[in-house]
Amino acid sequence: MEQNLKKLLKSKLARDIVRFFHQNQGSIDTVSGVSAWVQKDKKEVKKALDRLVREGVLEEHSEAGTKGYCYTRDKKMMDKIEKSAEEGL
Repeated sequence: MEQNLKKLLKSKLARDIVRFFHQNQGSIDTVSGVSAWVQKDKKEVKKALDRLVREGVLEEHSEAGTKGYCYTRDKKMMDKIEKSAEEGL
């Protein structure tokens, strides 16, 4: 999993998304909201969000037909991301 995380974080878009959620760990937002933060196309952002969910960096929640994304609560993953941040995330 750690190699997948490092490979994923080579993408500037993925790094920008992870950086935002890492710095704002209580945030939950939609594809549209994340797209506005990182100023990228919604389709690109959706792909990055899906990859981050698959790797366990983000969690996906659905309510009333709306999907929201938030930072993981997995302590081991948070520690790996913290280590990556120290290395220049």
